[in-house]
Amino acid sequence: MNKNFIFKTILSLHISEKSNKSKENNNVIVLKVNKNSNKREIKISVEKMLQLKIKKINVLNVKGKVKKKGKNIYIKKNWKKAYIFLKPNQNLDFLNN
Repeated sequence: MNKNFIFKTILSLHISEKSNKSKENNNVIVLKVNKNSNKREIKISVEKMLQLKIKKINVLNVKGKVKKKGKNIYIKKNWKKAYIFLKPNQNLDFLNN
């Protein structure tokens, strides 16, 4: 696997109240990933890039929202979210590492 593949698969860390609660309670991280990537590609990328051991992955397609501003209508892009369940002794904490 080349490094371009890894960086094209994982786009960013998704931060919200729900993702923070799931990280604290269930040892789950939430990532924004490429729309065309599958579970196998996501697992390989996370293990190589973040050096974590993964128990399972759930993937969710998020529909873009429709926004109105005056007469104009804007449609945000669709994107894909991955819930990554880590094994018990794994931790992803940027402040302490």
